[in-house]
Amino acid sequence: MEIRLFQESGAAAGRLWRFEVGRVRIGRSPDNDLALDPQQDLDASSRHCELAWQSDAWVVSDLGSRNGTFLNGARVQQRVLRSGDVLLLGIAGPRFRVELPAVEAPSTSAPRVAPPIGATVAMAQAPPPPVPPAQPPLAVHPIGQAMVAAMPEGVKVGRRTVAFMIDQAIVASNARRSDRGLKLAIVLLSGLVLVAIAMGAFLVLDRARSHESEVAVRVPSGGDPSSAGSRLAAANENTIYMLAYRRSGSARTQGFCTGFAVTRDLIATNAHCVQVANDEIARGSAIVALRNKAPGSVLPARPVYMDARFRDSRYSRGGTGYDVGLVRVTGTLPTHARLATEAELFALHEGDAVFVYGFPGMTMNEASPVATITLGLINRVTDFQDGVAAPIAAQKLQHSAQTSGGSSGSPIFLPSGSVVGINAGSLADDERQIVIDPNNGQRREVEVNRGSNFKYGMRADLIRQGLVSVGVTGP
Repeated sequence: MEIRLFQESGAAAGRLWRFEVGRVRIGRSPDNDLALDPQQDLDASSRHCELAWQSDAWVVSDLGSRNGTFLNGARVQQRVLRSGDVLLLGIAGPRFRVELPAVEAPSTSAPRVAPPIGATVAMAQAPPPPVPPAQPPLAVHPIGQAMVAAMPEGVKVGRRTVAFMIDQAIVASNARRSDRGLKLAIVLLSGLVLVAIAMGAFLVLDRARSHESEVAVRVPSGGDPSSAGSRLAAANENTIYMLAYRRSGSARTQGFCTGFAVTRDLIATNAHCVQVANDEIARGSAIVALRNKAPGSVLPARPVYMDARFRDSRYSRGGTGYDVGLVRVTGTLPTHARLATEAELFALHEGDAVFVYGFPGMTMNEASPVATITLGLINRVTDFQDGVAAPIAAQKLQHSAQTSGGSSGSPIFLPSGSVVGINAGSLADDERQIVIDPNNGQRREVEVNRGSNFKYGMRADLIRQGLVSVGVTGP
């Protein structure tokens, strides 16, 4: 019941996988039998599919993967495999060609003597060829043996074949040539073997260098090795907005947060961004939404929702949970993002790849807004007390995608394009430092807040709760 999978695309393209067990699980999680690369094979799920030997046949079964299992171009849940089938994990995921070695049926006829090494086995339908007269065995010349022994290990240039040809040539030369002709043949053939050895060694070294170069190219540091990021950005660039304010009497527009369209007139963002908007409105400022890659597209906006549990330590550790809000624009938005289903949200797991798409403060250009997309992993999934929780309550997503001030309110996407969360901030700790006042030389102690590379966001079902609160049943 052996099965072979030749990987045609993905991180390990060109590798032949062999299994002689009755069940083979495939996915990006390291505990799978065939563990895919968690950084490169992003279209595949952590536990994507399973191959099982059932009723004398290999059967592929999808394990509830996010992007589907495809056999010969058709999406399947369960299907019998045949040799030559093409198995695809996600539309743009790793591709495998199935190889099922033929199983020989037990023979009921009299036992046959196996043919000698090197003989050709005739097909069953063809009449047996005439038996040629027996030939005396060829002598093995010591020169051929010496050449085999002299060839370096690791150079696969057909050592036995070449040595056997040399031995045949030498024996034939003994029968029909003079000593002088024999010596000439030996010299010529020896030269050919040395050339073959040199070429083989060069090819081995060149292949090793090429492999090192290939590994260096296909595993770029911090990059997105698949096309998921570019496809996602292209599909969602018109859903991303910079939230900004214009103060009374000033022509300057100042960006402060990110938001993204969830209906044709509602933009989701953080509750703390809604607080900033309310504070600016109290100062007489106007709130506007600036669409990504659309200079001059300025829509008046006003806050309409802020989760009441935000900054209430009774509901979350330090009051940082439930950081979700909504603003409504005047006008119609061209399109909106797709919120993940409950099944997608409950399936989130440490190690899943995510993208954050928004406006980090250091890159904000209010006159010509261009959003930034970054790639990371979900590091941890917890409740708002930072503890283990059932899927329904695991609404805090810790991730490693690069963000900075201004990224608050950015959508967190799966590679499939579903929004699973909304970026809210970064974990930080406080430390006390001694500083010297340059004016009087006095030393004083100050408290400094240090950020970290541990970012966190709110799960997207909290956005749906906000939509229900303002009378929308959800996109």
